[in-house]
Amino acid sequence: MTYEQREQLREVFDAIDRSGRGFIPTSKLADIVKLLGLSKPSRETLEGWISGIDPANTGKIDYSRLEHFISLRYDEADQKQEIMNAFKLFKPDAKDAESARITLADLQRISTHLGEHIPDDELREMINIADIGETGGVDFADFTRVMRKTGLF
Repeated sequence: MTYEQREQLREVFDAIDRSGRGFIPTSKLADIVKLLGLSKPSRETLEGWISGIDPANTGKIDYSRLEHFISLRYDEADQKQEIMNAFKLFKPDAKDAESARITLADLQRISTHLGEHIPDDELREMINIADIGETGGVDFADFTRVMRKTGLF
């Protein structure tokens, strides 16, 4: 986390902990994440976060635990952006990378650009392996899974 992000988190924490008791309710976690500009989690994800951050189910979280938790969320957001940037190398003209798909034509273009001759049947096989949803292309979720599975992210 940057210094500015820590300052912002401290301000948000202190605004919620007006009495200065040193903890805030875990029920405020989704609001804090949203206030910090991070993606709002699904209900399921939020429940998982809360059980991880408050394993004793006290309903409270102190600043140091919150800071560690938010630091992980910032890291996830940064990683997602890096993966998005890598995806856009394959789909540079995509308006919305979340709904775009890497196709055979994209792999052919990259292959040619790199000066590599990879037969179309090998490129199709790459797509088939990565395309879990069998959509005929590699969407962002497929791409993310492959990048994480191969250890690139």
